[in-house]
Parts: sequence; C-alpha cells; structure tokens
Amino acid sequence: MVADADHASEWRTAPVKSDALMTLRASNILVTGAAGMLGTAFVESLASDYDGCNVLDCGREELDVTDADSVLRLASWRPDVIIHCAADTNADRCERDPSGCWNVQVGGTRNVVDLAIATGATVVYPQSFLIFSEGQHLVDAGSPPNPLSVYGRHKLESEAVIRCSSVRSLVVRMGGFFGGDAKDKNFVGKFTRKVASLLAAGDTEYAVGDRVWQPTYTSDAARNTLLLLENGHTGVWSMASEGEASFFELAEATVTLLGLGSRFRVMPAEREVIRGGDIATRPHRVVLSNEQLKSAGLCIQRPWRVALAEYLQRPWFRELFHDFS
Repeated sequence: MVADADHASEWRTAPVKSDALMTLRASNILVTGAAGMLGTAFVESLASDYDGCNVLDCGREELDVTDADSVLRLASWRPDVIIHCAADTNADRCERDPSGCWNVQVGGTRNVVDLAIATGATVVYPQSFLIFSEGQHLVDAGSPPNPLSVYGRHKLESEAVIRCSSVRSLVVRMGGFFGGDAKDKNFVGKFTRKVASLLAAGDTEYAVGDRVWQPTYTSDAARNTLLLLENGHTGVWSMASEGEASFFELAEATVTLLGLGSRFRVMPAEREVIRGGDIATRPHRVVLSNEQLKSAGLCIQRPWRVALAEYLQRPWFRELFHDFS
C-alpha cells in the first residue's frame, strides 16, 4: 500500500557514542504528557534505544501537572531527567480559554521546575515552532520569537520559566509533528482519517491549504533530542525534518504513499477559506534550521518524505485503509 521509502534505512543510524549510553541507561526519567503524540515517542525511544533506564511515563490521568502537590510528591522517586511534554496542544481551545491554557502551559511548567529544583533533575522541554511569526528566512536558536496566538505566547512564557530558573535544561524548538497513529491530532492524523471517511462515503476529492511547515516525525524528534541529552548538551536548539512542505504538498504525498492516487484527488484551497476556519492565528510559513545540530555532528533528521513513508507503513494505517487497498 505504501511506496518505497527512498532507502529510509540509510537515515536510521544515530551517531550515539556507546560509552555515553550508560548515562541514560542508569537514570530515572520522568515523562509528563506521556500519553500524547510526542510523549509516546519519547517513551518508545527510551525503551528501544536506552534499555535499562527507569522510566515513569505519566499521562494526564496519572499526573495533572497543574496540581503542585501531585507533582512534588514525585520528588521521592528522585528523577534524574524530566521530559516535560505535558501541554494543551489545541491552539484554538487555548484562544477560547487563555486562563486554562496558562494553567497547563505556564503553571504546570512552574510545578515541574519546582520538582527539578527539589531533586536536581535536568528538564527537557520540547518547544513549538508556533512561538515564531512567519518569515522568509530559516529560524534557529538565536531567532527572536514573536508568537501570534495565546498558545504560542504561553508556550514561550513556559520556556522562560525554565530558562530563568536554576535548573539544568535542554529546550528544543521543533517543527510540526506527525506520529502516534490513533493519537495523531495534527495534520497527517486528521487528513488520513478524513480521507478514509470520504472514501467510505464515495467522495474522491478534498481541498487543502498552502500553509508551509516542516512535517517532522515524532520518533525522529524524540530520538534526536535524547541524543543531544546523552551527549551532555543544554541550552536552546532548533530541530525539524529536512525540507519544507505546504499542507497541500504533504496531503498529495500522503495520498500517493498510501497508494490511493488513482482513487482520491487533493485540490488546493483558498487561503482565506482556511484562515476563516481558524480561531488561533498561525504563521503562514516557519522553517527551522538544523545547522546547529549538524555542526555538533548530532543531526539525525530525515527528509520529511522519507520519514512520512515509514510512518504510513505502520499497521494502524493498513487497518484504516483496509477496505480501499
């Protein structure tokens, strides 16, 4: 059902030093937001690449980061690393409920920082590209943020809470995600479910907009972040797939890779129509640079088409499109 992944295996070898692996393998690692797209990828990557580490994966049901007492109770577990993925990732909901967004994004991060201070843990913070406004140039760790939405402003404030504290931290500003199969709430997940429902109804066309981003596989982002951590890096980094794509281009590639090109057609949508359906303002184009990663010899980001081809081969998609293969 899925086309060839363009020799995807060539991109799978991470330049991890074998003598450094013992650091994470001997660590207690807390993952907040572990039931989400990125949190799941971190838990899976730790299990596959760092056998022997002690992982406490807490989704929202296990840990409400806005509850300071619940967070601080984990001090007895003595985490060495806190990978703080817990966040309200629904930008439109954040626009409707700024205080609720602040409680999760900023208040929750303050509680995590307090836990890190109490235990001496390192905080790893995956940051969103939505802290930036649109521009024609590549964005790197030194680019000034300019968020356009409540979500972006509170995510940036959360980053400041971490960076202004005394904790050792690694902040990674990432491109837009795909990953997590049924948990995928971003474009690829929504689009593939939409295509399946349209095909089931006998429809063969769908209009998609031209906003530009970098479709980044959560697995690649998690593995690359752990690679930075394992090699002792802190501070602010940028990270995204190699290359950029509009939603339209990504949708066309998805249909082709799923082997549905003869049965389903993606059409360009008017930008004004797409923006009219949004509550939160989103930049039309943000493209992050991987040069800092490359200079450190630690970039394992793949071209987005290669990563997407691998993702769409997962059993979840075979089941989703079983009736149309």
